[in-house]
Amino acid sequence: VKDYLARFQGIPDLLELDHLTVSGDVWFGKDVTLKGTVIIIANHGDRIDIPPGTLLENKIVSGNLRILDH
Repeated sequence: VKDYLARFQGIPDLLELDHLTVSGDVWFGKDVTLKGTVIIIANHGDRIDIPPGTLLENKIVSGNLRILDH
């Protein structure tokens, strides 16, 4: 559970979410909103970072997306 909770900087807003599929190494920033049907699939060996404040509505996210602080 600790590893699972580490992937979330905050609790996503799921109020209008109908379906969610998450597969692979996916991390969620603070204040993320998910609506409708959202599918997030990180390829094997890749990582997806959902940036803080992101709204995903009826989206498919796949591949890799890294957000680096500098």
